Amino acid sequence: MRKNLLSILCILLIICMGCTGCKKKNAPVNVAKPTLTAEQVKKAKNVEIKISRYEQDLFMMDQSDMSVGFKKLYGKYPDNIVADGAWNNAEMIQSIKGFINDPVIQEIYKDTEAQFADLSDFKRQVTPAMSLYLTHFPNENAPDFCTLVSGIDFQMPQVFGYENTIFICLDMYLGKDYKHYGQAGMPKYIAARCDKKYMATDCFSKALVYRHLPDKTLVTLLDNMVDAGKKMLFTQTMFPNTPPEDILCYSKEQYKWAIEHESAIWHKLIEKNMVYNNSDDVIRRMIDETPFTRDFGNDSPGRIGVFIGFQIVQSYMKSHPETTLNELLKMTDSQKILKESGYKPS
Repeated sequence: MRKNLLSILCILLIICMGCTGCKKKNAPVNVAKPTLTAEQVKKAKNVEIKISRYEQDLFMMDQSDMSVGFKKLYGKYPDNIVADGAWNNAEMIQSIKGFINDPVIQEIYKDTEAQFADLSDFKRQVTPAMSLYLTHFPNENAPDFCTLVSGIDFQMPQVFGYENTIFICLDMYLGKDYKHYGQAGMPKYIAARCDKKYMATDCFSKALVYRHLPDKTLVTLLDNMVDAGKKMLFTQTMFPNTPPEDILCYSKEQYKWAIEHESAIWHKLIEKNMVYNNSDDVIRRMIDETPFTRDFGNDSPGRIGVFIGFQIVQSYMKSHPETTLNELLKMTDSQKILKESGYKPS
């Protein structure tokens, strides 16, 4: 009986150690923060999220005289959406009218309204993240948000930044099984990312982070991996309670595969001289959206280079706990980041 009890205790200890290792692996990096003034602390604490609903204004417009209606939107939205004098362009007004009266577009708009009539959930996610952002970047201001219906144009970004506004294509977050995605020819691996749980983090990883990245031409695969890793760490810092697989837009199974094969992935990149490769083909295979990374088989997730870049950057920040997020993002020497990260997955 005593022997059985000891065996059980040993098994439990091994399980606990394994779970501790998993938690440690998944835990976000503690990133150093700059010293804030009392006014900066207050600004971060009292941040307000402003959202404009362009798609509602557009689809509810009085079509008897759309030029007048469109003119009323001038000043409410940035000039990339409503440019000065655009209401005088009869061809453009007619094109917009055709868009909002298209039966498929109208159905997409109604489905979008049904799911996003209220953006309070989005606000609840973004507000604490924006407070953290202003804590790490106290000299910045919170951006405004503007929602759109793109007509499921999956060739354009789901979110993008322009001046001080982040634009969100709401119809690109209707769930992976939304019928019009398939009808529009959207690949399933792209549709998998059209989940509203990614909307808040996408605003940071695909738009806001570009305020802080240096103007540098990415040449090698390492350059691209580190750049992608910076975006992921930036986003994880603002969403510390979000699982790393959601930061990467991976499923749990994809993330598990990447973690279990991390060492093999890295060693193959080294053995095949891919790390410093500047071939567009190699970079696309490792960084771009694909159903899987063909160098590592059909079971691998796509964008495996983004995953590796995230691991490298996290390792660097763990080795340099005094480094602020702004300092990391401004670094341009990806080889130095790799070398000083001590990244050696085993």
